[in-house]
Amino acid sequence: MIVRIIHTGICMGIMSVLLWKDTVLHHALIDLQDPIYGVLFCCLLAVSLVLYFVTCFTDPGYVPKQKLKTTGGQDHCLEMESDMSEVETCLTQDAQPLDKRHRYKYRFCDYCEIQPPLRAKHCEDCRLCVRRYDHHCPWLEACVGERNHKYFWWFLLVTAVLIVWTFVILWDSFVTKKSWTEWFHTNLVLFLLAIILVISGPVVLGLLAFHTYLMINGQTTWEASSRERITYLKYLENEFNPFDEGCLSNIYYFMCFHKVRRWEQVYAQKAKFTASQD
Repeated sequence: MIVRIIHTGICMGIMSVLLWKDTVLHHALIDLQDPIYGVLFCCLLAVSLVLYFVTCFTDPGYVPKQKLKTTGGQDHCLEMESDMSEVETCLTQDAQPLDKRHRYKYRFCDYCEIQPPLRAKHCEDCRLCVRRYDHHCPWLEACVGERNHKYFWWFLLVTAVLIVWTFVILWDSFVTKKSWTEWFHTNLVLFLLAIILVISGPVVLGLLAFHTYLMINGQTTWEASSRERITYLKYLENEFNPFDEGCLSNIYYFMCFHKVRRWEQVYAQKAKFTASQD
């Protein structure tokens, strides 16, 4: 919660400085020279804050411990029941990760004491398994998973645009002086804000580019960075992604699909095909 308050405070502080100093935004809103320009900037800032809190407070896809259990028997069926009212499904061996001998291995979370769905990972900070786990973001104080990844991407996009726009406003607001001493004295606050933007801008733009790449390719940060340690990926061919359904389909399921997906079915088709080719 402290981090979220700090984030909100920084945004409000930058907004206050831009309105207080002799900036383009000050002339647009306070002097009413271009109110549309000022309103658009304020709306973008508001959208950024809303997306930040939506990403923070949206359930990333926690797997309830009591709703996922292993059943006995020779068929090794897995009963899944999500809070999205999915019907129970019994997964066959075709839906499980392959080992080097093309045998199927079953994953188990020792912390939650459950057999989690495919692409889920236990988060030590949240103390729960998260569906299609991407990463735990310290700045959000929350996990990014199957249900809030798209909000995180939109937050990065809006924030990136806001940072570039703010930097343009600051650049146009610097006052020219004859000496460096006078220049720093006059533009000190704007200069400090510009440093913050120069540091944070490349980070946000880099994250936006990386998560756009993940979206297009149907991957997660965890899968891209730890492939050799992930059971359902390390025995497949290098660079082969069993969850890549094509660029358009990946974007559609990332942006528009609201239900929890059964990645076991997608994996079973691709992994089984790969095994048959070896």
